[in-house]
Amino acid sequence: MNAEDLTARARIRDAAIDLFTERGMEKTSILDIAREAGVSGGLIRHHFGSKEGLRQACDTYVFDELVKFKEEVLAKGAANPGFLPSFDARQLRYRRYLGRALIDGSEAAAAQFTEIVDSTERYFREEGLEMPDPRGVAAALAAMTGGLMILQDHVARALGEEPGTNEAMLRMSAAAGHLFLNPLATSEVLEKAREALAAYQREE
Repeated sequence: MNAEDLTARARIRDAAIDLFTERGMEKTSILDIAREAGVSGGLIRHHFGSKEGLRQACDTYVFDELVKFKEEVLAKGAANPGFLPSFDARQLRYRRYLGRALIDGSEAAAAQFTEIVDSTERYFREEGLEMPDPRGVAAALAAMTGGLMILQDHVARALGEEPGTNEAMLRMSAAAGHLFLNPLATSEVLEKAREALAAYQREE
């Protein structure tokens, strides 16, 4: 594969990421992507086989980039407790893409979500954090953070921030962090809720 092919492949991938994020996969055609990338539909099929193959390539690329970003943030945060991440336009675009992929029912996005739940549950157990349902807590936490990706534009507007900006993402992240460190419910309230749920399940 020559350099020109690699450039065309990246251009197609980036165009697809933008259109899949904006319209969803079902409402985006191969011809739409070809026009956006400035290539022929045949070249897209040459590189990716089909629209589904292209989406899988986009999913893999975006997820890998988000993992790299997360690892970079963790490394810098460990070295400097006062470190604040910078969400550039590229990272914000990928987060929005992931949110749309979860809504669209991408198998890769679903697998990614399960992987996040698995790793979070594993972390809880390795750290010896006591909780009645580690798997349930891990799934709820993944859904809450994923929800911020899906609803980030709405949340930003509600906060009076410009959607898709670093400032909006930092404010959302800080607010989520506050909730994690300062739960709204006491342990007594949560225990009563668990007891009520258990009683309801016994009655079924």
